[in-house]
Amino acid sequence: MGKFVKGLVKTITMAFNGVLAILGIAFLAIGGLLAAAFKEYTNGEVIKVELIWGPVAGLFVLGFWLIITSICGILAIVGSNPGLAKSYLVLLCIIVVVEIALAVCFIVYKQPINKAIDEAIGSTVNKAYSSVNPDMSLQISLDTLQRDLACCGNNGPNDYTNSSSPLTIKTPPDSCCVKFRVGCSTTTDAKFNQRGCKVEVDSLITKYLNAIISVGSVFAFMEVVAIVYTCYAVKKSGEEGIIIY
Repeated sequence: MGKFVKGLVKTITMAFNGVLAILGIAFLAIGGLLAAAFKEYTNGEVIKVELIWGPVAGLFVLGFWLIITSICGILAIVGSNPGLAKSYLVLLCIIVVVEIALAVCFIVYKQPINKAIDEAIGSTVNKAYSSVNPDMSLQISLDTLQRDLACCGNNGPNDYTNSSSPLTIKTPPDSCCVKFRVGCSTTTDAKFNQRGCKVEVDSLITKYLNAIISVGSVFAFMEVVAIVYTCYAVKKSGEEGIIIY
């Protein structure tokens, strides 16, 4: 392999590992944003904690793994070390397998997650404003969710006006108002958000997942290319004694 080609390949590989590290940091940031976005709602159990912290933990693990892999790749290139190159190859293969597994999990569990969100928010409305034993902490979390996402109830305002369970209120709470203010729900011209919170929560989760999938798809292809080239480099190292990056 000519010096120019070797230099070009080395530069591209270094750049790839640099971007891989940035991608790892991006996954950590997305995981942090996802956790922060739902923190107020999971505290009151409007949305079950495990529905959010599972994906967040997965993003953190993948993010750290990408950073470690990129460092290993850079050290392999700088030190022309066949041993590190082999470790880098193994780490890359694991990343690709994990990314495929995560994609399958997102596809397989999307409907169960949507169903769990539906049941969680529906039961929260009944528990928060139950005429028997209303839960103030759930009311606060539910009001926060409804204000932040401009939604009302689980399926819409009818969850309050036509509830099958006896509630302490006969109209949607103030947090359901299109223009929120204290007492807005009791005025004669009150206008409520018509979309249910289960749709808005699902949309919010989908937005984060789409961002992850879009970025991950591009890098999955690049990772496969890196795996193929690293296999070639490791093979040649056995012939020449040093890694050929």
